[in-house]
Amino acid sequence: MAATLQLSPLVSATPSFVAPTNQRESKAMAKDTSPTGLLRNCKTMNEVKQLHCQISKKGLRNRPSTVTNLITTCAEMGTFESLDYARKAFNLFLEDEETKGHILFMYNSLIRGYSSAGLSDEAVLLYVQMVVKGILPDKFTFPFVLSACSKVVAFSEGVQLHGALVKMGLEEDAFIENSLIHFYAESGELDYSRKVFDGMAERNIVSWTSLICGYARRQFPKEAVSLFFEMVAAGIKPNSVTMVCVISACAKLKDLELSERVCAYIGESGVKVNTLVVNALVDMYMKCGATDAAKRLFDECGDKNLVLYNTILSNYVRQGLAREALAVLDEMLRQGPRPDKVTLLSAISACAQLGDSLSGKCCHGYVIRNRLEGWDAICNAMIDMYMKCGKQEMACGIFDNMSNRTVVSWNSLIAGFIRSGDVNSAWQMFNEMPKSDLVSWNTMIGALVQESMFVEAIELFRVMQADGIKGDRVTMVEVASACGYLGALDLAKWTHAYIEKNKIDCDMRLGTALVDMFARCGDPQSAMKVFSSMARRDVSAWTAAIGAMAMEGNGERALELFDEMIRQGVKPDEVVFVAVLTACSHVGFVKQGWNIFRSMKSVHGISPHIIHYGCMVDLLGRAGLLGEAFDLVKGMPMEPNDVIWGTLLAACRTYKNVEIASYAAKRLSKLPTQRTGIHVLLSNIYASAEKWADVAKVRLHLKEKGIHKVPGSSSIEVNGMIHEFISGGDTNTEKSELTLMLQEINCRLREAGHVPDLDNVLLDVDEKEKEYLLSRHSEKLAIAFGLIGTGQGVPIRVVKNLRMCSDCHSFAKLVSRIYNREIIVRDNNRFHFFNQGLCSCSDYWQQEAASYM
Repeated sequence: MAATLQLSPLVSATPSFVAPTNQRESKAMAKDTSPTGLLRNCKTMNEVKQLHCQISKKGLRNRPSTVTNLITTCAEMGTFESLDYARKAFNLFLEDEETKGHILFMYNSLIRGYSSAGLSDEAVLLYVQMVVKGILPDKFTFPFVLSACSKVVAFSEGVQLHGALVKMGLEEDAFIENSLIHFYAESGELDYSRKVFDGMAERNIVSWTSLICGYARRQFPKEAVSLFFEMVAAGIKPNSVTMVCVISACAKLKDLELSERVCAYIGESGVKVNTLVVNALVDMYMKCGATDAAKRLFDECGDKNLVLYNTILSNYVRQGLAREALAVLDEMLRQGPRPDKVTLLSAISACAQLGDSLSGKCCHGYVIRNRLEGWDAICNAMIDMYMKCGKQEMACGIFDNMSNRTVVSWNSLIAGFIRSGDVNSAWQMFNEMPKSDLVSWNTMIGALVQESMFVEAIELFRVMQADGIKGDRVTMVEVASACGYLGALDLAKWTHAYIEKNKIDCDMRLGTALVDMFARCGDPQSAMKVFSSMARRDVSAWTAAIGAMAMEGNGERALELFDEMIRQGVKPDEVVFVAVLTACSHVGFVKQGWNIFRSMKSVHGISPHIIHYGCMVDLLGRAGLLGEAFDLVKGMPMEPNDVIWGTLLAACRTYKNVEIASYAAKRLSKLPTQRTGIHVLLSNIYASAEKWADVAKVRLHLKEKGIHKVPGSSSIEVNGMIHEFISGGDTNTEKSELTLMLQEINCRLREAGHVPDLDNVLLDVDEKEKEYLLSRHSEKLAIAFGLIGTGQGVPIRVVKNLRMCSDCHSFAKLVSRIYNREIIVRDNNRFHFFNQGLCSCSDYWQQEAASYM
């Protein structure tokens, strides 16, 4: 038997009963102790049926008063059984009774009953039947039918009702006007709702509350609060229902000051504070970040119900205060109401946040004891919790035992595998999914990007498009990241066009991703165009723009952006200082770099981290100020790591400072580094000095540690395809054509006076072998392939995983002039834009990195 559903006080714009037609009938009903009158006293359907049977035996079954009382009683019970019984009795009465007396009253009672029980379609159909039979509705009929239309969003039917009541001249009835306000608000037509409200000759508390609640529910919280203060100014005293609505609006705004103003009115006006109001206040304070005030209200409440406990629990979890959430659960288990499935969802989520599998197992036990495992949401939460706690077997066990695995179930397991780094299992689960949604695709694409499988991520996105699934902001952030890392400009432009074509909302996160994407693809103009079009920019967006200028080597513009960011009141963070110091390093702005570095603590209150010291050591080292760099390292407040010493060592190699280099090398030898580049740098230094025995020792050390030198690789996008080349590697299917192209280039470069810089081959081999190895550097292979595969005038774009060596830099400059082609190379540090024999770095790049080739 269904539970009784009463009209909510938030929406009740009608009387809770249909009044007798006159005072005499009212007195008669109050004093009626006949079997017919006693129907009104029945509490259960068994009582109704027994009394109705007695009345029928006395031949009183078809009397209008009998049917009226029977229908009214059953309608007020509001169960499916009672309404069905009332409908059958009513239909029999219509068949046998010719008089129309009391028929309207019966229709109104039935319509009210169906509407209250949530059977809105039945209520509307009953109204239609009544009109077809020629029975004219009255002012009580319309509020009940409008309430039914509100619940099923039957907008067109509601509009027709509005037209009908206007024709009958009932549009100025207060109950009907309030019902119309509520109907239009629930249908999302708040302009119509406001129009009815503004046209009212006299508004009561229900009128104001209905519109305030409509604004609050339909994501117009500012309008709701504004209307509340307008109501107060008009001298209308709010009730507890009004306060619940406006407090809910304040919670959505997350404006504590405004919330305090609203709450102050509760005390001033003497509004009764019931459990509903306390619950709304607790939720509001939690969402406004005033957790102490919320907890104080919660503790002071003498009548805590399940809803209140669930409110504070869910808010604690939402704010990441998992321990506080579990403390509330503990209190609840000791002295509060019995937890339900909503409680357990919050509790399990809290355990997941903490990675507390023990508490999670306790929750799991409670779920089993109380037979809550049939709820999909509970099982999904437990899968997520066990995966976050590293208990994959438990998570898989719950998944396997689920009778109804939803898409969320599969997604929870996939996300768990990805979180633990098991992409293969995640991929297998993804392929086994009977049905996937956008979250599934986004999760897998994000996982591939996270694992640096950028080509695979793009391919999966293409499959997603083929399946007819449209990407959203989350999808495009991951796709943009993949494009950026690949340096595939054509693909990047397509991605940007896709976002615009599909009208995907470009919020700050996506806008920042696009700026970074274009910057990494060597198109700083497009990057800055996207940046300029962003309506709002946070520090991450500014960092991306400054980084774009740094990679281009435009240090002056990078500093201008940083200054503009400060002027606009955006608080800098640690990351943006890395970007701006890197920009200074790329162009040799030593003075500006020092000023920014010193301002971190003195102006912005940010203590420099080791990465900022690394930027300064790089800046000073590139500028040849090795003494300043060495002093800075010695004065660091933290222990220098291998990157710091490696950066200093690289500068010493460039400027032939043996003394500092020896010291740095000794310090490096004592650090347990797994960075291949550091060991290779040491090896290269020894090789430059032709200390081949020391070279052998370093390489033996690498081999013993199982550390492998990362081979130089370069990729190029031609006709939408990414082609990768490895230094010294085979040229595969294009071998003969690529070899011929390289020979042609080298011949033309020799004619132009180019002499290979054999110092870049740090191996104990003869010069002929060195020259061959030098010609097989990956960026040279990629550039040659670009000349073969692209038309005249098309820029050649190469992405390299390591730093570009000096010989390849000279090679690219000459090729750009001889072949009249623009060449863009992105190495692991910056961009080089080659055009007509010149490079955008002005050859300042030549401070060597820890490794190259």
